[in-house]
Amino acid sequence: MAKSGYNELACASIQDNREIVISEFIDGGYTLAQRINVIEGERKTSVYMKNSIHIPSKDALVNLRDALNTAIENIQ
Repeated sequence: MAKSGYNELACASIQDNREIVISEFIDGGYTLAQRINVIEGERKTSVYMKNSIHIPSKDALVNLRDALNTAIENIQ
C-alpha cells in the first residue's frame, strides 16, 4: 500500500483560533485548508475543516499567490 499524507508548508492566522494551512500532498499537488485550534489549559487540539481546496501544481499555487497579492493591492 502506498504511503499518503500531507506535509505542512505554511500557515497563517485568520482569526483568534483559526488558521489557513497550505500543505503538500505526498502523492502530488497541494491543499489549502482551514484549521481550528482549541486550547484547553495546556492542551491544544487542532481540527481541520471539511472541503479543503485542491491545488494541482506549483504553477497553480503561484497563481493563487498572485491572486491574493492582487486582492490586497486592490483594497489598499
